Amino acid sequence: MEKKVLTEEEITALRELNDKNKDLINSIGRIEYQITLLQNQKDQYKEQILSLDKESINWGKILTEKYGSGQINLETGEIVLD
Repeated sequence: MEKKVLTEEEITALRELNDKNKDLINSIGRIEYQITLLQNQKDQYKEQILSLDKESINWGKILTEKYGSGQINLETGEIVLD
């Protein structure tokens, strides 16, 4: 079997391509890691929104029982009853 040897220029070009490929793969990995962190953060915020919604509903019930159904002006604290 005959052996042939690449030129230095060919070896350099192939090494550069290989390095660029590795860099891109690493970049994709970092991006995927960031996406995972952001998704986790998004999930936490969704849970907080659900919790706030429950708390808001609870306060609505408490205030409706106490004052009746109406609109609240948060600036003045006045309630305009329906």
